[in-house]
Amino acid sequence: MNNYSAIGRIAMDPKKGNGVVNSLLAIKRIYKSSDNVDTDFVPLTIFGHQADNFDRLTKEGDRVGIDGSVKTSKYADENGEVHYGWSVVVNHFYLLSSKPHNDASPKLSDATFTSLSPKIKDSDLPF
Repeated sequence: MNNYSAIGRIAMDPKKGNGVVNSLLAIKRIYKSSDNVDTDFVPLTIFGHQADNFDRLTKEGDRVGIDGSVKTSKYADENGEVHYGWSVVVNHFYLLSSKPHNDASPKLSDATFTSLSPKIKDSDLPF
């Protein structure tokens, strides 16, 4: 079984080309490693209609949830040296930020938006 689920923040604006969107998901660790690293960066790949939606609805800093699978790749550079890579191919993404996304959502008054939002503050979350 190859399933991957995560919640994090978009670490770079999505880059779109040929019906594919690539981005990075920053996932904050609950601890600091010995080299003081406290965030992991997961490469994301989104295809087709989901790619169009991801590009239109997200931007750097937005909090999202993703479901997908890990895909590995192997390629040879111009010198014939073999390189290996990986990314998460996103099947579904979930917008978790509490603000309108790139004017794609309907215009809501602050009172309406507040009443629709969960009563969880950003400071309550671990990321």
